[in-house]
Amino acid sequence: MPIDLNIPPQAALTQDSFLLRQTIDYRIYRPMQAWQWMTQTRSVPDQYDWARPEVTESWQRCLEEYRLPLGNYSNWDYYPIISQPVQMDNPSQKIETLIKQLNHNFHVFLKEAGVMLMLTAADGKLLYTLGEQLQQPGSFMSRASERGANWLESVLGNNGIGTAIELKKPVVFQGMEHFLSVLHPFTTAGYPLLDESGHLLVVIGLVSSQHQESMNSLFAFLHLICVLVNTDFPLAKNALAQQRVLEKIPFRPAPKTPAEFRDAAVSPTLEELVKKAVKLQQYKIPILITGESGVGKDHFVNLIKKAGPRNNAPLIAINCASIPHDLIESELFGYESGSFTGAKSTGKPGKFMLADTGILFLDEIGDMSFDLQSTLLRVLETSEFTPVGGNKPIQVDVQVVAATNVQLLEAVEAGRFRRDLYYRLNGAQIHLPPLRDRDDKKAIIHHILRRELNAISTEEAPIEICREVVGLFEHHPWPGNIRQLINVIRATLYTAGSPFISTQDLPIDFIAELKQQKCLEMTRSELPDLQDNFPVMSLSDWELHGIKTALKDCDGNISLAAKKLGITRTTLYKKMERFGLNKTGNDRLLYAAM
Repeated sequence: MPIDLNIPPQAALTQDSFLLRQTIDYRIYRPMQAWQWMTQTRSVPDQYDWARPEVTESWQRCLEEYRLPLGNYSNWDYYPIISQPVQMDNPSQKIETLIKQLNHNFHVFLKEAGVMLMLTAADGKLLYTLGEQLQQPGSFMSRASERGANWLESVLGNNGIGTAIELKKPVVFQGMEHFLSVLHPFTTAGYPLLDESGHLLVVIGLVSSQHQESMNSLFAFLHLICVLVNTDFPLAKNALAQQRVLEKIPFRPAPKTPAEFRDAAVSPTLEELVKKAVKLQQYKIPILITGESGVGKDHFVNLIKKAGPRNNAPLIAINCASIPHDLIESELFGYESGSFTGAKSTGKPGKFMLADTGILFLDEIGDMSFDLQSTLLRVLETSEFTPVGGNKPIQVDVQVVAATNVQLLEAVEAGRFRRDLYYRLNGAQIHLPPLRDRDDKKAIIHHILRRELNAISTEEAPIEICREVVGLFEHHPWPGNIRQLINVIRATLYTAGSPFISTQDLPIDFIAELKQQKCLEMTRSELPDLQDNFPVMSLSDWELHGIKTALKDCDGNISLAAKKLGITRTTLYKKMERFGLNKTGNDRLLYAAM
């Protein structure tokens, strides 16, 4: 059966708006500017070219109607997605049956495209998934893809599925167009299916961790599903017909990240620390993680959870410095229905209850107010608590992991931290070294560079980083550690003026910090010649420096540069090829997305 894959009018409007994003000026930094403005001002930006109307209007709902938490909250990785029994009517059951019949051919197509299909009911509850699994078990997205998970805007902020339910029209959001940062790594698309009276039946949603590569495929696939529904499912029972139709959809396989880059680089030293923490978990010994701010303590906790005996149990994080005093007990221990004014009629479980059988991560424990420490100590000693408004103690099985960037013993001596709580938490201490002292520093830098490049680079518009920039990253002392490294890389990539990243694209404060740390005592034009532990350059380095200087001084005129160097044009071309230089004297390619 021939199928016309033209996009319906509503979807076409959405697609056209995304084609605008193919330009570097829009795609790289506009959504980032808009989202950062919103998180800093708690208001939607009114600059019309920063974000599409669908984005700003949905952000407005998230701020004013739903009052969702705003900011880059890593704790959303541990947020319990609302999951309730699913009630289905006959039309939605019929559509779910169709999707299941399409399982084999469509499953292969989706996995190759790096896309996960989601079928959700009109109330936002997830009914069925098919295709690529986008994250590891236990992660936010893996839990959000469980049957019964709620994708409404009021729960997860704007997303292709929830907003399609709200607007009853096709919609797509990409990266930082999502209100919640936990969805920033993804593209989400939703296509509502309506009956003849305009009543919403279900939403077909697609989620992808690839951005530009799969955009056209998303719309073509959504339209295909719409055609199948409108034609009473004739393809559902014919595998060969399904395959012929899928062959009409133009898509390229999603690039797969090599195995060695899927997780952050781990040195033998760090691997030993992980093994030590796993052994401590087996005997339920409290773990205290110390280290400077930004060294990746939260990431280390995720590593030891995945490797430990509680890898399939929840990991619940508490930022001890940010819990208001009047909410501490209800946040930690939960409350019963009607226990105070404003309490939910169903009550609310606390962090200890949510972490039962799993790990409770007490981040920034050194900044917890003194009068709250005794409350925490009592529960840690007994593994027992009573919810606010309750009268019956609850026993929990929780592995406690605490982290701090302050010297707790000094805080104990100064009277700011309870001595008994310190020894309760410090069953065993693991110190994470700063990035500048790690033996896998370069591996971490290259891993994060490639990860961020893969997030924004496409085959049509590849982004490259020159040797000078990578050299500076490798030499920087990174006083803000891994957090600072990620911020600088993102700021460099997202604000660059061209797809070729050079030293001119580096943040000004980054260069100033290099000079302050006395790691660089050259002018900006001499930055490329920075070498590891070599105060004197080799002959090859001098040759490279001379060729670069000649090409730049001659504005890419090969004949003039060759004459200035005293060599032939052919010899100069060979040397440019050997050193990987272009006509302007910059590296042709050192680092590019895979």
